[in-house]
Order: sequence, then structure tokens, then C-alpha cells
Amino acid sequence: MADLDFGFTAVDQDELVTKTGEAAAIQEKIAEDLKQVAESSKSAVNVKQIEELDSKVDVLTKVVSSALDELEDAKSNIGSSTDVAVSKLKSSLAEAEELILPLLYKLMENEDKEYIYWPNRKAIINQQIDRVKKVTRG
Repeated sequence: MADLDFGFTAVDQDELVTKTGEAAAIQEKIAEDLKQVAESSKSAVNVKQIEELDSKVDVLTKVVSSALDELEDAKSNIGSSTDVAVSKLKSSLAEAEELILPLLYKLMENEDKEYIYWPNRKAIINQQIDRVKKVTRG
């Protein structure tokens, strides 16, 4: 099971930036915009271009911050959902065990006898199958 690759990797915030390259791409865009500003106004600073660039940086910062907040919320929701699912699964497995093990123990009681006399077993087995299905399938 450990050899399966589902195509995702758990990362923290710093690794996410490194793996996606988004922060680098944003920084490259900002550097390019700054270079254009510098070239267009060789001797004088163009205040309007700087203000536009500043507003773009603000928007990008807000978008990245919002995305990171959403990721943190999703991360906490997944953790609590996973805990509930694991708890339900453990409970269902314990119930299934309570339904299956008594039958197996009963079958082992008289191992020295070659035959098992079990009249009307179809109804009893079907009843037990229904119980197991109820536990495993909900």
C-alpha cells in the first residue's frame, strides 16, 4: 500500500510557495513592472505608475492572504472530519467483530467432532448476514 502514488504531497506554507512557484512568479511580475516604470521615466519618477503598481501589489497580497486563510480553514475541517470518520469506522468494525466472532468461536468449540449438525441454518445465517450488512453498509 505504501507504494501507491495518488499525485499529492502534504506541504506547509513555505513548501507550497516553493513547489507552485506562485510567489516567485508574482515577484518576477513585480520586478518586470518596476523595470518598465524605470525605463519609461529615465530621469523622472512616474508617480501614477508607482501608485498603480502599489495597488496591484496590495491586491495580490490580499488574494494570497485570502487563499492561505481558506487553506487553513480547509485543513482544520479535514482534520475534524477525518477524526469523526475514523471513530465511526472503528465503531463499525467493533460491531462487525461482535457479530462474526461469536459464530467462529461457536464453530471451534468441538473441534474433535468431524461434523456440525446445523438444522435451519439458512434462516439463522441470513439473519446474521443482514446484521453484518447493516453494520458495514449503514
